[in-house]
Amino acid sequence: MNARQLDYFRKKLVGEINQLVLNEAAMMVSVQDYSEVHPDILDRAVHEGQRAFAFRIRERERFLIRKIKDALRRIEEGTYGICEECGEDIPVARLKARPVTNYCLDCKTRMESQERFLESGAWEPAISPFPLSRNTIIGPLT
Repeated sequence: MNARQLDYFRKKLVGEINQLVLNEAAMMVSVQDYSEVHPDILDRAVHEGQRAFAFRIRERERFLIRKIKDALRRIEEGTYGICEECGEDIPVARLKARPVTNYCLDCKTRMESQERFLESGAWEPAISPFPLSRNTIIGPLT
């Protein structure tokens, strides 16, 4: 990756992190407004739901900020745009779509496929190593 491309991604990442920090500050101001008193239980529930949603968004944005900082570190180290799995260059189009990515599309697809396979439980053995016997009690005694 040439210096012009690296500068483009550095500016893009710094712009994203600055926007996230501004969003976080604005969100904290709105969430910390405790002056609203909600005598109605439904109004209070809606308010609490909105606060919980805002905190979830804030946590996701904090995670994204960490990923952006990691990408900026990789730019400085000279490893930005190189797949951490196979060592091949990540296409610029993929970096433009997801500038914080660590993997090329092939490696990421393979990793997600393996995750789905493991989460599906298909890897579990078909026959239990501990078969049930006559003496095994299942459920409450009646």
